[in-house]
Formats: sequence, C-alpha cells, structure tokens
Amino acid sequence: MPNRFCAICGNTLQKNAPSYGMCLNCYLNEHPLFELQEKFSFKICPDCGKYSKKDIWIKSESTELFDIIESSIRRFVLKPYLKSNNIKFLISFDKESIVFSSKEMLKSLTSNITGSLESDKKITHEEKVHINLNYELCRNCLNIRGGTYFLSIIQLRVKNDNYFNILKKALDEINLYVEKLHIKDNRQYISKLEDQKFGVDLYLSTNELMKQIIKFLNSNYHFLLKRTKKLVGRDSQRGRNLYRLKSLIKFLPMNKDDTILVENKELMVEKISKNKVLLRDELGNKIFKKFSYFFSEKIKIRNKLEEV
Repeated sequence: MPNRFCAICGNTLQKNAPSYGMCLNCYLNEHPLFELQEKFSFKICPDCGKYSKKDIWIKSESTELFDIIESSIRRFVLKPYLKSNNIKFLISFDKESIVFSSKEMLKSLTSNITGSLESDKKITHEEKVHINLNYELCRNCLNIRGGTYFLSIIQLRVKNDNYFNILKKALDEINLYVEKLHIKDNRQYISKLEDQKFGVDLYLSTNELMKQIIKFLNSNYHFLLKRTKKLVGRDSQRGRNLYRLKSLIKFLPMNKDDTILVENKELMVEKISKNKVLLRDELGNKIFKKFSYFFSEKIKIRNKLEEV
C-alpha cells in the first residue's frame, strides 16, 4: 500500500491517524477537544471566600484563594465539558501574570487549562484564560458587618432575679454552641443581645438557628415555650416567604427534688417531664401540674433559691 501523507503538514500518516487526510497533530489543531473564552470575571467575598458570577453565592470546599479560583473555573468555564465526563482537566496558574490591587489583593492572573481525552491520553489540548477577580461582600457577610440583620428572636426569661444564675449559665452555653455552628456555617450567628427585665432577647440571623438553639436547650433545661411568627418578605432565590419567628422561653423556677411552697402547701418536685411536673404533698399524694401553672400571677412559689 502506498504511503499516505497529511494534507496539512505533509508528514507520513500512521495507521492510527484519526483522519484519512490529516495526522494526529494537525487534526487536533483543526478539531480541538474544547474551546474556552479568552477572559472570565467573577466575584469573591473577601470575608468568607464564597464566589459568584451573578447573584447566587457558592461556598468553596477550601478557603485558599487559588483553590477558590479553580472551583469557579470548573463551575463557570468548564461546566459544559465536565458534564460529558470524557475530558480530564488540569488547571495551573502563570505566576508571572499575577496582578495585585493597591490594597494588595489579587486582581487578575492567567490560568493554563490542559485537557486530555479519558479514552486516549495522547489526545490533549491546552488553552489560556485570563481571570479577573472582583471583591464584593456576599449578602450574609454584609449582614454580619451591619450587625442589625435578624430573622428570629429568642426571649429568655426567669421568674425573678433570684434565678439570674440559670439565665447566665444558659446564655454562656448558647454562645459557645452558636460559635461552633458559625464555624461550620457562617450564616448562623447572634446579631445582637438586648437586656430585659428578668431576661435577655437574642436576635438571630436565621430561623433555623432558633430551632437549633431550642433543641439544644431542651436537652439541659425545663421551660415553657411560646412561639409566634410574622411575614417579613420573600426569598427571591429560593422562591418562598420569609417569616420572622419569635420564641418566648420561660425557665421553670424549680428542679427535681426541690421542696416548694405553693398556696401555703409544702410540695416536693418528684419528676419533671416534657410539659408537666409531678409533685407530692406531705401525705404522699401525687399532684400533676402543667408548666403554665407555675407562671400564673396568682401562684407563689418558694424553693431553696427563695428563702421563706
């Protein structure tokens, strides 16, 4: 069989040439694995490292800046090719191309993107994309800096100032709990605290955080809970209404084994369940009372915290 030659470069064609008329190199020049835009811009939040091309902010798995840039390239630039899952991409950055702003923040750089066909590693292609970074606070970090944004309120209350130690202990535990949640998800935080008579109001960033705090308190304290909600707007990204939730928590003014005086009768607290208290009088008779009973203005309770 006579030799075949590439119509572009004139080299002898090998048996594995992808086309009858072109060698592998010329074929790839004419039919590259992928074609990318020359320039690409995206936004990055300087506080939390989330990135965005439009209005939706995306959390990166890493807080390293170059990892965030690579994540944005894969999501916004390479996404059409990654769907087919037949090209493996490697991304590197040209250090000589890096430009910093006057505030010493990375402003732009050039990325080298190399792709190889999964079924034949010899078939590769490389392109350069110039990346521009724009720094902008995401909505969550903007709210945190403002310090006034909140979606829910927890009102912690005790019977009187004899029970402030319970309030302080609960508040310290809540602060530690929320700090741990914030590390995992920076949308969760306490916007502000306001002192009230016999209590404190906690203004919270999300309704989810309120539910988590109540669940946390349930494992350590007994309290009367009252909930209310108010429509305050609509989340355009998720397409649902936004409600401002309010929860009033009144800590029960007694503990198991306390001896209390109710309506001039001495009673012992034998058991505290989810919403009821089991009492025993001096004759050993059982008395069940709902939590709400102990917060009635007509009822006077005295225990070891309140000396008779």
